[in-house]
Amino acid sequence: MSRRPAPLAALLAALLASVLALVPDRVALADDPGARDAGPGGHAARVRPPNPEDVEHMCALLTGCEKLPIPPQLVPRDFAQCVRRMTADLTSAKALETSLSLRECGLAASSCAQLRTCALRGTQPSVCGERGKAGSVDLCDGEGRAVTCFRGEVFAVRDCPRGGEQCSVLDGRAVCTLGACLADKAPACSASGTRLVECRGKRLLSLDCALLGQRCAETPAGPACAPDTARCTHEGVLCRGDVAVACKGGREVEIDCAAQGLTCGGPADRPSIGACTVPAAPGEAACDRSSPPRCDGARILYCAEGRPRAYLCRSLGLSRCVTDLRGVHCV
Repeated sequence: MSRRPAPLAALLAALLASVLALVPDRVALADDPGARDAGPGGHAARVRPPNPEDVEHMCALLTGCEKLPIPPQLVPRDFAQCVRRMTADLTSAKALETSLSLRECGLAASSCAQLRTCALRGTQPSVCGERGKAGSVDLCDGEGRAVTCFRGEVFAVRDCPRGGEQCSVLDGRAVCTLGACLADKAPACSASGTRLVECRGKRLLSLDCALLGQRCAETPAGPACAPDTARCTHEGVLCRGDVAVACKGGREVEIDCAAQGLTCGGPADRPSIGACTVPAAPGEAACDRSSPPRCDGARILYCAEGRPRAYLCRSLGLSRCVTDLRGVHCV
């Protein structure tokens, strides 16, 4: 018996969760977000790990700013946990699932106001009004963005027009569509190979793979957005020098470990970040990764993959470091 692919609405929900409920845009690739490097047997998507300081700035804002249009349960509430997760995800094949909106907003913002404005994607903060008091409520704003409201605040935004789509409310959920369709059909790739589409409730649901820097392709799990790269079947990570090669959806993804002074492979006792390994540094100060972060005045002291680090909350205008039920973070 053939297995029916999961409904596109469920796939979109899973993707939104993995990218902090922001608009799926283009993947963060080396040099240019849309670039691809030539590789044996096809093209290879090359992921460049982020600068550690940029991730720290992003996590200081994500864990310290209030009323962000980002579901809070999707971001670690503790600063150190946020840095570890985001760094690991962006230093692995998971970077292909990470929204460019997150990179545009989180990694580039220099204040809570900038992050909030960027994440709203042009939606007015007042669009929710009094909606969502008893639970989340979805709507389409005046510009065709799909908005989720919760307790009168914008909880999440998906910018449908950016993908050439329009917003529709289907079964109480705001989704991005390409218009009407005649009969329900399972998820499939569009004729152009650029979109993952599904006809449901007489609406053609759409996910623009091209905005993710990918194409729609048949994968072991069914139709999905995947890099336009050489096919692969290996598990784990292979090393081509200091480039880690992962297999995702049956396609190769290269992670340029050397771009941040990391290596591919190495001694088993060395800490890893995503698909890469942290090399030993002469005379480096070691720390215990399991040791909890702590406040030192306006600084957060924590251990990152065996190396001690300190982050000054005032770097982005936040006033101090606090320890509460959420953990250690800036406010």
